Amino acid sequence: MYLKIDERIFRELFHTYYDRLYTGFYKKTGSYEQAQDLTQQTFIKFWRYRDSYNPELSVEIQLFRKGKLVFIDWLRKESKERQMIDSLQQQEKIPVEELSADLKDSLNQAIDQLSPMRKEVFNLAYIEGYSHKEIAEKLNVSVRTVETHVYKSVQQLRKILALIFIMLHL
Repeated sequence: MYLKIDERIFRELFHTYYDRLYTGFYKKTGSYEQAQDLTQQTFIKFWRYRDSYNPELSVEIQLFRKGKLVFIDWLRKESKERQMIDSLQQQEKIPVEELSADLKDSLNQAIDQLSPMRKEVFNLAYIEGYSHKEIAEKLNVSVRTVETHVYKSVQQLRKILALIFIMLHL
């Protein structure tokens, strides 16, 4: 037997517990945006699995358990991204001047496919040699935002360059 949560009950739960969940996530992350995202994810997942809750446990306990699981998932993802970013930062940067002409052309083509923000962050970090902190100050964004753009840019460039490399060598 499962607890049945309809839209009316869910709305009440949302209004009753949103602030508590949000405050808890904010205290743990230190970020308004991240706290908001985690709170929304918690309610989305709670709604998605609304037909599988135990009627013997309070709805509050089950909602906060879902929030805990959402937070643990976020920490795991955050940890993986942080490790990748740290690994990228430790890799030796190869000066653009040392690249072959074909590779330079391929790299420029790939860079042109990045979004404007990622392209700017990538150029500042890898072409002009700015630190993440300097880029953050220059663009008026957080260091974490810069790290994310660098990570995602490199990820996207790897995919694009892999395709270009395959096409060149067919």
